Amino acid sequence: MNIKPTLIRISLSFMLFLVSVLSYGQNVDVPQMSQRAKLSQRLWMSDVTISYNSPPADGEVFGRIIPYGEIWGAGDRENTTIEFPDDVLLEGKEVKAGKYGLFMIPEQEEFTLILSKYSQSWFDTYPADDEIVLQVNVKPETIPYRKWLNYDFIERRGLKIIAAMQWGTTQVPFQIDIVNPNEVLVESLKAQLKGREKFLWGAYSDAASNLHRRNIYPELALDWIDKSLEIERNHVNLQLKASILLKKGGLEAEIKELLYEAIPIMSNPLVFNSAIYDLLQVGDTKKAIEAAHQLTQQFSDHPRIWMFTDTLAEAYLKDGNKKMAIEYYKLAQAKAPEAQQSYFRDVLAGLEK
Repeated sequence: MNIKPTLIRISLSFMLFLVSVLSYGQNVDVPQMSQRAKLSQRLWMSDVTISYNSPPADGEVFGRIIPYGEIWGAGDRENTTIEFPDDVLLEGKEVKAGKYGLFMIPEQEEFTLILSKYSQSWFDTYPADDEIVLQVNVKPETIPYRKWLNYDFIERRGLKIIAAMQWGTTQVPFQIDIVNPNEVLVESLKAQLKGREKFLWGAYSDAASNLHRRNIYPELALDWIDKSLEIERNHVNLQLKASILLKKGGLEAEIKELLYEAIPIMSNPLVFNSAIYDLLQVGDTKKAIEAAHQLTQQFSDHPRIWMFTDTLAEAYLKDGNKKMAIEYYKLAQAKAPEAQQSYFRDVLAGLEK
């Protein structure tokens, strides 16, 4: 790639300021008009960080101060950098974890984003062809005028974010997606469980729960929940292990044993409710009915008592007792918020026809 350097056209007053800085402050840290800025945004399990200098401008920037068709350091003074702790996709192209120099070639209809393997260069030290890690084209957008060059994360989701350079009336967005999110999650959890968390039953339980909910690494989830139980046995990790074994299949006796141990010590009504559904899945309707009565009595003032009563009704229905099921569905309906009324009307209409 033949890169043509940009000559930034600046005012005489700013030139004089720049000369004074270069003459008297180039070897020490002194106040600068173009201030250093840094922002970070969480992407999955780590933070993407952009560091840059933020110069001001009067009037339109691109095509005037920053010429079209010439490489630009995407900032001022020190190298603008972007750092990815994990492998990512930048506009669909894979980039390995690391810190990179960021450059751009502006055009009216598109900007070319360039990542350099060097991140400590001066902003106008442009990368040679063999130093370019990635080059991709993106579409600029028009925004309300911004005097100071700025970077922002304009969209933030679990698995992707959209970063943007903003200056003048131009915004240049670029999407960043995490690569192999499940592997990144597992490695992060493994690292965390090597610290003080390894002494906490809740750390192993939370880690196992994350894998279980995502249906990934079931054997590792089972190993971690066993470690949690070794530290302390309680209603949370007992129910979670039962739920993990349910997905594995063919272990009904062990599941019942875990749930029978958990139910008498239940203190979290939502975990309690889940345990009842676990009992229903292994066909133990009698114990499920008994446990559901305990749940509705123990947490009769809970805001979700309607949901717990619905669970009791479903347990009776699974047990073949339609009369009691209807009775408790009606009781649940009477306690339920307006948003749930259509559900109960449909259920009762199906049972009473």
